Amino acid sequence: MTAYFEQTLERLGHIADRLRQNGMPDVEYELTEGISTGEVTALEERLQRPLPASLSELIQRCGSLYLLWSLPQHCIVADVSGRTGEYGFTSDDGLNILDDITGEFGWNHEYISYFTSYGENTDSPAAMDEHRYLIFNYNGAGDPVLLDLATPTTEPAVFCYDHEQDRFTLLADNLPAYIDTILTLHGLWVWDWTTVIDEHGIQLKSLPLQMWVRWLDAFCNVRLEAAHSLEDLIKYATMHGVDNPAVLQAFQPYDPKDIFLAWEQRIQHNPTQLATWAVFIGETAGDGAADWVRSLWQPGNVQAWTSSSVPNSDSVAVGTFVSTRAYLTARCLPGHEGLAYVCNYLLQHSAVDGKLEGYTANGQLQHFHSPQVIDWMRDKVNHPVEGWAALFAHSRPTTKQLLEWLSDSELHQKITTEALNIMIQRDLLPTLEADTWANISDLLHASLQLVMLKKDKRRIEAVLEQLSDLEQC
Repeated sequence: MTAYFEQTLERLGHIADRLRQNGMPDVEYELTEGISTGEVTALEERLQRPLPASLSELIQRCGSLYLLWSLPQHCIVADVSGRTGEYGFTSDDGLNILDDITGEFGWNHEYISYFTSYGENTDSPAAMDEHRYLIFNYNGAGDPVLLDLATPTTEPAVFCYDHEQDRFTLLADNLPAYIDTILTLHGLWVWDWTTVIDEHGIQLKSLPLQMWVRWLDAFCNVRLEAAHSLEDLIKYATMHGVDNPAVLQAFQPYDPKDIFLAWEQRIQHNPTQLATWAVFIGETAGDGAADWVRSLWQPGNVQAWTSSSVPNSDSVAVGTFVSTRAYLTARCLPGHEGLAYVCNYLLQHSAVDGKLEGYTANGQLQHFHSPQVIDWMRDKVNHPVEGWAALFAHSRPTTKQLLEWLSDSELHQKITTEALNIMIQRDLLPTLEADTWANISDLLHASLQLVMLKKDKRRIEAVLEQLSDLEQC
C-alpha cells in the first residue's frame, strides 16, 4: 500500500494547487513527516491494541495533514450541464446539502484515541463499548471522523459522528476507500451526509455529488478574460463572486438594466438564494435595478416572498428578506429615497414599545454609509451601545458629528468612543486635521474623568492609546 499512499499525497498536492490557481479563496494545505516506528509502538501500547494496517502505514508516511478551503464569499453552487456547460437550477431537496459546505480533509496522529460518547444515551454503541471507535480526525464542528474497529473485515469502516443528532454515519467501507472518495470531491465536507449515502457509505453517483463535481470542474475552467458577453460574465460571477475589482470592472461596458434583467431571470429559478443574488445585483447593476427594488416595498411583498401556498416549495425567511431588501435599497436607490424607505420601516415594524434596538438598526442601515444616518439615530439611541456604535462607525461620521456626540450625553459619548474603536480596528477613520484629533482627544480625556464604571474607563483608555499610536506613525 506504500505506492497508494505516495499517490495519495501527490494527488492532494495537485488538488490544492488546482484550487489555488483557479480562484478558490483561503486554501490551506499542510502536512508533516511521518512518525517513527517507535512512536507507532508507543501509540499502540497506549491503545493496548495494534493500529489498523492502513492507518499505521498512513501516519508513518505522513503524520498529519489537512486540506482546508472555503467557497467564494458570494457564489451559488448550481447544476452545470456536463454536455453544454450551461447553468440550470433545480428545487430537488437533496441538493440543499450543497448550500452549506466547506473543504476540510485530513488526519492527525495526535488525535488517534478511542471515542467516548458525548451524550447520555447509554444504549448507543459508543457507550456500550468504549474501545469500538478510533478517532483519527475532527471536522470543523469538532465532531470526530473515526474507524469502527468492530467491522467484520480486515480494514475497519469509516464513520463520522454528529454530536447534535448523537448519530454515526457510515462514510466508507475502509480508510483507502474514504480517502479516494473525498479526494474525488476535492476535500468537500457536507454537514449532512445522510442524503448521499447507501450501505457502503458516500455515493459519488448521487445527484448532489455529481452536480458538485460538474460545478467544481466548471469553476476551475471558467476564466474572466474569456467572458466576452454579458452571459459569460454572469456565469463567471455566479461561481467566483463579485468581490474582485476586476470582475466589477468587467461589468462596466454593459447597460445596468440589462445586467439586472440577466440576474432577475436567475432569481426566478432559484429564489431561496435571494440574499446572494442581491449582492450580485447591488454590486453590478446598481440603479439598473431601481424600479424592481421599489417594487419590493409595495404592500404585501414581504408575505409574497416569505410564504407560499404550496407545501415544501421555495420561500425566503422574513428576516432574510427584510435585511436583503434594505441592502438593495442602499445600493440601488438614491440615498435620500432609500433612507426614507428603511427608516420608516424600522420605526413602524421594528421598534418595540417605541424603542429601537441598535443591532436591528445597524443591520438595515449600515450599507448606506451616510452621515445622514447618524443625524437620524441621535434621538433614538439606547442601551446596549454596541449596535449603535457599529452603525455610527459604518456611517462615515463628519468632524462635526464626532465632536458633537463626544460633547453630548454619557450615552452618546459611549457610543462614539466604541465607534472610534471599531473605526480604528477596521481602518475606517476619516482623514482629519491635527487640531481636530487634539479636540477629540481632549473630549475623551474629559469623558474619562466623568465615567464611573471600570469597563467604561478601560474603553476610553484603549481608544486614547490607539489614537496616540496612530499620531506617532
